Amino acid sequence: MQNYHRHSSYSNIYIADSAVMNEDYAKRAVEVGHKIISSVEHGWQGYYYQTFELAKKYNLKFVFGAEAYWVKDRAEKDKTNCHIIILAKNENGRRAINEVLSEANETGYYFRPRLDLDLLLSLPPKDVFVTTACIAFWKYDDIEEIVLKLKEHFQNNLMLEIQYHNTPQQIALNKKIKKIAYNNDIQMIVGLDSHYIYPEQSGDRQNLLEANKVFYEDEEGWYMDYPDDNTIMQRFLGQGVFTKEEIQTAMDNTDICLTFDDIILTDDIKLPTIYPDKTQEERNKLYTKLIASKLKEYIKDFSVEEKKKYITSVQQEVDVYKKTKMVDYPLIDYQIVKRAIEKGGLITDTGRGSGVGYFTNTLCGFSKVDRFKSPIKLYPERFISESRILETRSLPDLDLNCGNPEIFAEAQEEILGKGHAYPMIAFGTLKKKAAFKMYSRAMNMEAELANNISKQIGDYEEAYKNADDEDKDMIDIYDYVDKNYHNYLDQSKKYWGIISDKKKAPCAYLLYQGDIRSEVGLIKCKSDTTKKEYITTVIDGAIAEKYKFLKNDLLKVDVVLLINNLYKRIGIKHHTVNEL
Repeated sequence: MQNYHRHSSYSNIYIADSAVMNEDYAKRAVEVGHKIISSVEHGWQGYYYQTFELAKKYNLKFVFGAEAYWVKDRAEKDKTNCHIIILAKNENGRRAINEVLSEANETGYYFRPRLDLDLLLSLPPKDVFVTTACIAFWKYDDIEEIVLKLKEHFQNNLMLEIQYHNTPQQIALNKKIKKIAYNNDIQMIVGLDSHYIYPEQSGDRQNLLEANKVFYEDEEGWYMDYPDDNTIMQRFLGQGVFTKEEIQTAMDNTDICLTFDDIILTDDIKLPTIYPDKTQEERNKLYTKLIASKLKEYIKDFSVEEKKKYITSVQQEVDVYKKTKMVDYPLIDYQIVKRAIEKGGLITDTGRGSGVGYFTNTLCGFSKVDRFKSPIKLYPERFISESRILETRSLPDLDLNCGNPEIFAEAQEEILGKGHAYPMIAFGTLKKKAAFKMYSRAMNMEAELANNISKQIGDYEEAYKNADDEDKDMIDIYDYVDKNYHNYLDQSKKYWGIISDKKKAPCAYLLYQGDIRSEVGLIKCKSDTTKKEYITTVIDGAIAEKYKFLKNDLLKVDVVLLINNLYKRIGIKHHTVNEL
């Protein structure tokens, strides 16, 4: 038996539904002798790079997929939002699933990203495995006809999912599924639909739901844990629908996940180029020529000694860019900045991050900071060094301070082409104070008591935020919270760090040579303040950095102006944010 149908707190990006972490599933799989961990979440493919890492850590097989929402026609305002499990049998299947989920977010979004029958039937039948998920698959009156359409397309890669909930509705559905399976030669498969690991964790999930004012009236009698195989068998036998042999066969059918190809997500450097037809040597020459022309213009009125200093240092920077094979990065951003300025974009007088330590970046227009004239010493090696790039296989990090980042975002797409530049997602997590507040609401804690404890936790978070990095380990939350309240604090710890929402990252964009829709995946995010909707990548900055994707940061100027004003107050004229 394998558990392909499960949900972690990453399912909470649509509606609060789970208080457990991805790693909890990996540990439980090992505990009960299962061999896989899937990325399945409600409505999307989950934080799948993390799932991939957990599979390696716990010697499990990584299974990529989603419990997608679907309707008959995504062009209609249909809130039926049936569920369906789609799993990738190989890399082509993974890309196909990413593609249809991206399309569901772009053209099928109506409260949820919705696939429809056209998108489902566009999936390559030999590369994708499909199950009918939970009771929410079966909402339409003509659902049996739809099952037959899916069967005709996916053949043996479609199975009918049975579940063991002790409810009249599930028992009646299982009888219906059994009849359809035998009449149409479709195999049955067991889906656990886990939302937590152990039965006693049902209260944790219930607290999460209640704190978010979410109520499911039809879950009485549902099993939402991750049991061992014997418990699974006993729960099904208790329904009185299937024989022991039928149950065992359906449980064994989950082993089909073990036959899928291994999907490998590499951490190779994924630096795009706008000159794909040119060799590395030719691109190096382009960059050298660009810098030489910019430097010549910049130092034309300098003294001989000043010219020598600039030429020597700039040559060293150019050599590092070339030796690390990173010239494509400044070449891309040069064209982006150039195009954005043509469109009315503004690069501010300030600089941010370590990139201002490289004068070649200033020559390319990424900032207006001259490190040779800065009153604060800037260190080029903090931005890029031959040893760091080649030994750690990392990317340098260029940040742009923009007066109007939306114009620069448009320029990115123009320069790289549609499908190769998107904003990145950011996940909201429950910090300690927010986790306690959620717990106190769910427990209907007396307001005065809850506020008192929240204030003490807030004092801790403020102290931790303001502490130097080397001092953070010395700051203990229990020193800030009255010992009489430690039990309440302990009870709220289970919610620390769980995913609470999704949003567009403030300034991070993914630039990628391949097709982001299919190779990475897209998702729709909505701003809580402006209510504006954005299409973002499903991976965040942490994954981009770890797996060597190129992340371009476009920081809006109003944030910089605040810092700029602070610098003026302390008498510094030339500055960068990272020296604050």
